Amino acid sequence: MQYAEISTSEEILASAETLPAFRSVPKERLRMTILKCEAVTADAGEVLFRRGETYHRGLYIMLFGKVRLTEGASSEIMVERGGMLGISTFVGKSTYRVTAIADTVCQMIFMPELCVYKLMEDVPEFRTSFQRLVSERNSELEGRASWSVASSTYKPVGSYMTSPVTTVNKKSTVYEAAEIMNESSIGAIVVCDDSGELSGLLTSKHIVQRFVPDMKREIQDASVEKYMERNPVALPPEFPLVEALAQMQQRRSEYAIVVRSNMPVGILSNNDISRMLFTNINTYVTYVENLESLDDLQRAHAGLYKVAASLMDSSRVSYDILPVLSSVHINIQRKAYRICAEQFYAETGFSLASVRHTLIVMGSGGRREMALDPDQDNGFIFDDDVTDEQMEMFIKFGEKYTDALEYIGYEKCKGNVMVTNPEMSLRISDWKHKISRWVANPGAMGLMWSSIIFDFDGFAGDEKLVWELRDHISQNINKSPVFLIQMLEKDSNLRIPLSMFGKFIGEKDGEHKGEINLKSSASAFIVDVVRAFTLKNGLNELNTVERMKALMRKNIISEELYLHTLEAYETIVDITLNSQIQKAEKGEHINKYVNPDELSLYNRERLKKSLGQIQKLLSTGLRFFKGHP
Repeated sequence: MQYAEISTSEEILASAETLPAFRSVPKERLRMTILKCEAVTADAGEVLFRRGETYHRGLYIMLFGKVRLTEGASSEIMVERGGMLGISTFVGKSTYRVTAIADTVCQMIFMPELCVYKLMEDVPEFRTSFQRLVSERNSELEGRASWSVASSTYKPVGSYMTSPVTTVNKKSTVYEAAEIMNESSIGAIVVCDDSGELSGLLTSKHIVQRFVPDMKREIQDASVEKYMERNPVALPPEFPLVEALAQMQQRRSEYAIVVRSNMPVGILSNNDISRMLFTNINTYVTYVENLESLDDLQRAHAGLYKVAASLMDSSRVSYDILPVLSSVHINIQRKAYRICAEQFYAETGFSLASVRHTLIVMGSGGRREMALDPDQDNGFIFDDDVTDEQMEMFIKFGEKYTDALEYIGYEKCKGNVMVTNPEMSLRISDWKHKISRWVANPGAMGLMWSSIIFDFDGFAGDEKLVWELRDHISQNINKSPVFLIQMLEKDSNLRIPLSMFGKFIGEKDGEHKGEINLKSSASAFIVDVVRAFTLKNGLNELNTVERMKALMRKNIISEELYLHTLEAYETIVDITLNSQIQKAEKGEHINKYVNPDELSLYNRERLKKSLGQIQKLLSTGLRFFKGHP
């Protein structure tokens, strides 16, 4: 097999533009892509890749010839002109699932995955046809719908980027850029031209290594353009996070810029990505991935307290544990989703992957702040083209899925924020209309639901629907900031469980008499105030700690307020998790109630201090949004 650079593209371009997948791609746009590909020639009998082999980070596209995909003698399919090889592995980013053998002499082009993602971003018709090919290929290989591959897709950088991005014009001086970086507490700034398109990247290292040495002599040109990195790593929002890290490592770059049509929309650092990828990786996730039944998942859920106990023993701060626990919860729920999707397809013949939609997880799941007792907060976003009949099928699937989660150990949401509720399973335009109504005139129900729904994240399906709805929320909040005041006034009407004399105020009667719910009476206030500041400023972060860091970096909240709130949050999480682990070890029902009389003196004082700080945070938030200093 031979690989060669494509120097004369006309013949290959003429062949490629007649292929079904590329008919919607403008000729010049396709030419740009072809020039970044490689020509591949394979003789009959040659193996392109073997089952279990490491993914090649791109697709083989057949120009002529035949390739046989085989899992063994009992399962084979033939791919001919116009077909793509490696598409299921491209989606799942796993090792190859089949062996590809040239049946005849074959001519192909190898398209790097970045080119594929760019085409998907720039040409929606190509994205649609490509997704159809993925679904068809997996149906051929597995004899069922492609949900199993789609649900294992790596999360894209668009879901993790810091946004909006801080920029500077390339004609500005390095002094001006450095001042902005210092004010924003950032280590890099994106450089744009007069039209706002990406020109380069300037980092603190560039200033030290390139600019400072020039200061020894008289500097004639101190423009950013002279000292910036001219070809930074730039990726579309759909690009997988794990592959972004590989690109950055290969280029020895500490930052990746997220772009749409060459307009910067976000940025990620090497450290950010490494933390997001590897903080959540542990052996329990691998164990969950290999489970095959709801009974197995039920046992895994019941044993989560052991994972939490181990993490508490080895972690410096307790709030760092929540994203890891959330990762395990999400993997358990995602595995249940796969099992239910397979069963639903077998029962009805209905493929979830055949409909453009996304399943979203909300509340603590969306923020990645699940402790040991999260309930179900989920919903569907559908494309506007989805029919009523298709939506009804998803509601039926939702009944199966939520029942399965309840069986595993996830209680159904008491507020009915679940996919079985038609109010939580809507077309994208209906979601936008509902949210616009809430922001304009929320009422008690709108305030309750928005506090859960506004912290949502994609779980399975088309992430672009998630981003579109987030943009809509941000735009509406900017138009009606009074909504944030109403949200915080709702909290101010609730009592912090601490008297003016410094005594705890527990439940008056009932099952939890004398106890305090550390979620509804403590951490929820922190989450709400921080969310309000985040929405007001159009920031992209979901996790409460990451939101606080972003607000402090941008000087929206003071460093003092940040540190005090973080300390209060850490105390609440630490006491909650320790209490839950103890209850699990005793076989008791896990919840977020604690009896302050049973806490150590140290923790009682920490809790009193934290509740006092939470009250100050709520008051500060209300004064800010009402326009008072």
